[in-house]
Amino acid sequence: MGAERYVLANFKMNKNLFEVKKWADEFLSLLYKGKKLSLKVGCAPTFIYIKALKEIVIGTGFLVGAQNMHFEEKGAFTGEVSPTQLKDIGVDFVIIGHSERRNIFGESDELISKKLLSALKHNILPVLCVGETKEEREKGETEKVLIKQISILSKIPDELKNQKIVIAYEPVWAIGTGIPATKDKIEKAVELIREEASKFIKDFSVLYGGSIDEKVAEEIKDICDGGLVGTASLDPQKFYKISQNFDV
Repeated sequence: MGAERYVLANFKMNKNLFEVKKWADEFLSLLYKGKKLSLKVGCAPTFIYIKALKEIVIGTGFLVGAQNMHFEEKGAFTGEVSPTQLKDIGVDFVIIGHSERRNIFGESDELISKKLLSALKHNILPVLCVGETKEEREKGETEKVLIKQISILSKIPDELKNQKIVIAYEPVWAIGTGIPATKDKIEKAVELIREEASKFIKDFSVLYGGSIDEKVAEEIKDICDGGLVGTASLDPQKFYKISQNFDV
């Protein structure tokens, strides 16, 4: 039996409440009309619309996630959201270590490790993002960067090692550029991630993210376990087609 498959939408800082509800209605309509998907689909809107999306999709099996979280349960952390608060409103998964968090907000591997452990402790599925920058790839450091980012899995204590983890390979230079990595580059990176992750954990899936569209999904469906979709996910028709194409 292969790894569990996922297609997850990351809305980033896009869509207002009306647009989130409209998107959900359209996507669920496509889901009900079409052939039943065997993979898991979900979406991470901005924090303030998580509860509204959760209420719309209740009972459908559709996963609702958060794009970030703090690792502490409570405290004087202005502007942050805790794992217990996310759990309280029914969050299923949380995106951890996205390249925009690493590069724009300066999140370190140490901080990302704390968030990962906190998500596991609170039984929220972590979606750990890893990937190299354009400069790192040009220097031939892709393998080194991925191994370092994956190494935080070594800090997972034994009592949490059996929990599910999703790892998303997102080459930074491909995110939002419309230029996805080539199939051979993705395959090589996914193989390395699987090899490294298996040293520390057993139950994991490896997704690809980085300018995914329907064509890319069709092309790489056999080499990864699904996708973390940014820009293309904002269109429910495109997101549904991507989900179909990853469904094998």
